[in-house]
Amino acid sequence: MEGLVADKDRHQWFTPVWAAEALFASHFAHLGEGDLVVEPTCGTGNFLKAVPAHVRAVGVELDPVLADVARRTSGRPVITGDFTEVDLPDDPTAIIGNPPFELDVVDAILDRCHDVLPYGGKAGLILPAYTFQTASRLVTYARKWSVEQEMIPRNLFRNMMKPLCFAVFTKDGAGRTRGFALYRELHDVNSMDGWVSEELSLGRSPWKAVVTKVVSDMGGVADLSDIYRAVAPRRPTGNRWWQAKVRQTLNRSGAFRRVGDARWALAETPVAAAA
Repeated sequence: MEGLVADKDRHQWFTPVWAAEALFASHFAHLGEGDLVVEPTCGTGNFLKAVPAHVRAVGVELDPVLADVARRTSGRPVITGDFTEVDLPDDPTAIIGNPPFELDVVDAILDRCHDVLPYGGKAGLILPAYTFQTASRLVTYARKWSVEQEMIPRNLFRNMMKPLCFAVFTKDGAGRTRGFALYRELHDVNSMDGWVSEELSLGRSPWKAVVTKVVSDMGGVADLSDIYRAVAPRRPTGNRWWQAKVRQTLNRSGAFRRVGDARWALAETPVAAAA
């Protein structure tokens, strides 16, 4: 829109319509007449313009000047106000947009998205890659969402100096992640007791180190229930399926052998001692 340019000092970067259309087609093409799409920080409304005419859509924009532009150019209703606070006309089934590149703003928007979306609903956002700069941030998101991301070119926006991604957050309670390597593993390592660092220097995985220590502390042989109880206070805080991880470690690491229905021993423990 003539006279309107991105304001990098306000972390505003207006998405080209063609890019909004491509992202919508890649991730939200399944939406139909019964759905409602919300653009939470719609700016000039370019994501609203990307939503097909047969799909309901509404924008939210804090700046009244931009909100008016979005209404006129998209033909969609636009609420003037803060997405985290305004009343929406209906419960959305999808949210898509390009929020300001400030992490506290992104997190507040995602909290509202989680509140208003149904189970299985998705929020797709253009974000700076530093949104996922640490393992703990991703694990925190994964406690509420399944998260996937793909890189997009930073020069989608003129003078943008930071790498970008398009992230899709699905409200399904599964906590799956796609497009992230070593995040959960590093979070597990960082969540464990300090002695694990020495064990890792010997080439052991963090889970193998923990389970080996607790079984060793119990004399080299233990019932699975006792192993669970010993691992519980030491387990990585970010792993909700930790008992399954314990069983996987016992079965696959090569460091243990089954000596009963639910009884395990260190591989080097003498047979007589394990009996």
